Amino acid sequence: MKFLIQVVLTALLSYLTAQFLPWWSLVICAAAVAMGLDLRPATAFKGGFVAISLLWTLVATWIDVTTNAILSSKIAPLFGLQRSIFLILLTGLLGGIVGGLGALSGQQIGTQILRKAPNKGVRKY
Repeated sequence: MKFLIQVVLTALLSYLTAQFLPWWSLVICAAAVAMGLDLRPATAFKGGFVAISLLWTLVATWIDVTTNAILSSKIAPLFGLQRSIFLILLTGLLGGIVGGLGALSGQQIGTQILRKAPNKGVRKY
């Protein structure tokens, strides 16, 4: 259930902040959501990856469909890709990696700083 909440919140916050802030604001959104939820590192990465990958793939597909693939059909051969759909999938993959790393960073910050347990039995001199 936390995974689904993470995916929905990360995708929604990232979409909203991308309207006003640069593309890398999705890292901050993914980190904030993962920091707020108590997740394992692998789950945090997967949630951030799925959320941003789906978001960027859907947005890139929407732009491609509404513009009749004018730009993507010219950019795809520059990357050695045969069709523009591969460019859209590559966009989703790169966005997913960035989102996953952002969520993993947020999870680690939340674990190490915010939920750090006091050291019991350690003497401070």
